[in-house]
Amino acid sequence: MSGRILNGVDVDAVVGLVKAVKEKPTLAKSKFRANNEWIEGGYNRTTITGFYSAGQEVSHAEPFALVADEPPMLAGQDRGANPVEHLLNALAT
Repeated sequence: MSGRILNGVDVDAVVGLVKAVKEKPTLAKSKFRANNEWIEGGYNRTTITGFYSAGQEVSHAEPFALVADEPPMLAGQDRGANPVEHLLNALAT
């Protein structure tokens, strides 16, 4: 981090990003991808390795793996958060 920090966010970096996008709006174009593998029943694994943003492909330092399942009362084995819980997490961030 190089600038003013507010609640853990580098404010100067955000201001710089906004300025760059105003100068070149195509930098705002982003594409996020996920690869999902069905395992069995409601159990599945999603792997995320990278995305496109600011005019370039970006790879994460390490792939992220998200698992999803349903609780037994919904015919699953409770091996991960269910899709609604993953959505709630996304909305909370």
